[in-house]
Amino acid sequence: MAATAYNRCIFFLVDGAREDVMRRMIETGELPSLRRYILDRGDYRKAVTSFPSTTGPAHVPFLTGCTPGSCNLPGIRWFDRSQPEGLTHYRQARSYVGPGGLYIDSDLRDGIHTIFEYFERPAGVFSLVNKGLGLFENRTLLTRNWYLYYAHLSGRWQVMDDAAWRYIDRAVDQAVDFLSVVFPAVDEYSHYNDPFSDATLEAYRAFDRGFGRLAERLQRLNRLDDTLFVVSSDHGLTATHTHFELWSFLDEIGFNTLYYPRILRSGCDAATMVSGNGMAHIYFKMGETWEERPTYDEIRTLRQTDPIEALLEQEAVDLVAATREDAVIVCGRRGTSEIREIPGGIAYRVLEGKDPFGYGGMPAEASDEQMLSATFDTEYPDAPYQLLRVFGSPRSGDLIVSARNGYDLRFRHEHPEHKSTHGSLHRDHMHVPLMMNSDIAAECVRTVDVFPAMLNLTGRTVRGTIDGRDSVTAATRAVA
Repeated sequence: MAATAYNRCIFFLVDGAREDVMRRMIETGELPSLRRYILDRGDYRKAVTSFPSTTGPAHVPFLTGCTPGSCNLPGIRWFDRSQPEGLTHYRQARSYVGPGGLYIDSDLRDGIHTIFEYFERPAGVFSLVNKGLGLFENRTLLTRNWYLYYAHLSGRWQVMDDAAWRYIDRAVDQAVDFLSVVFPAVDEYSHYNDPFSDATLEAYRAFDRGFGRLAERLQRLNRLDDTLFVVSSDHGLTATHTHFELWSFLDEIGFNTLYYPRILRSGCDAATMVSGNGMAHIYFKMGETWEERPTYDEIRTLRQTDPIEALLEQEAVDLVAATREDAVIVCGRRGTSEIREIPGGIAYRVLEGKDPFGYGGMPAEASDEQMLSATFDTEYPDAPYQLLRVFGSPRSGDLIVSARNGYDLRFRHEHPEHKSTHGSLHRDHMHVPLMMNSDIAAECVRTVDVFPAMLNLTGRTVRGTIDGRDSVTAATRAVA
């Protein structure tokens, strides 16, 4: 399929937009502007986001073409065992919630290019990732945290979305050729209410109204037809009825656990870093230092109580994964499986019991694309590929925990109480909407594929190696 070159691109990330909700609202006519200016001219797809399915890490695939693991940003919170411990754990621990978000650009793995570096006049609005933007191109450098604090204290998250449209208007006036904008209201109203609450659904409608005003303005300026629009999300959310305090549980089975915000805690031999709050990295100290990463088999014998077995006995825990030599071992109540990266793709087999993901008829070996197609509409879309990628990060945990729907892994220090969760491997968190005012060739799409598509459609070529493939505009994915 030949790519049509657009003169500019605007990428809209509607943080926390559920795929099924956005699709239903389009079908019922509640999002008429998206229908008129994007879908009547282009396409809609259900896509698979990157794991962990959480704000921040799941933004980077759109802006870099690489998964969070490849970017070495394995969570919104993580622990770096290569850093010296010192008197505190400050240098080892990171959280992008609050002021720590300013470190995300410098934390990116060396050699990662952002999409901003490909354009002459790029800009970002409320973006966490800003590498490649100058002081004036990062339009909300000085205001983002003030808006976040105000919205958090007042609960008026629509104020932040409304401000985003004003920044967009100014960028249009200044002939920006690439603009990335994050809209947080859907995500925040979902956390504080419910993914299907009136406040949350109204945030979708408000986004549609703002988009309609922008499209009409671009039409008056004779810029509508040569502007590429891409609308997507980083994750879905599910309602939470029970909070499970993961750090406290680890303490109960014999560990002294470091967690955010208590990173000054001394004498720790475990660390838990929760994202979303539906997934967590767990790190264990072997001997006197944190330098060595324990394997799956070593973790099971760290204490008299097997941490993996103990975690799987908890209702809140759905899946637990660890590494063994060159493989990822996944444990669930149904059984245990092994994932290995092989030349040309992924090898997958069940080791004990039944498939922990509940997959049926999985090929023993498949390409990355075949694995995506085979798992796309299952309960755990693309999980083998995603786990391999995130464990590829030196900052990933020794154990990765994915929570069961209805539960989360963090309660203390969450004010106000979170009533919805994301971050896990479950399809309700991993499936996201993707729409473009251009044809989408592939049926099965990863969000990491959007990066090369945006470059292709604006006449640019990817530099270096990325995880994404431009099957969105240029090819058809293989079918298992």
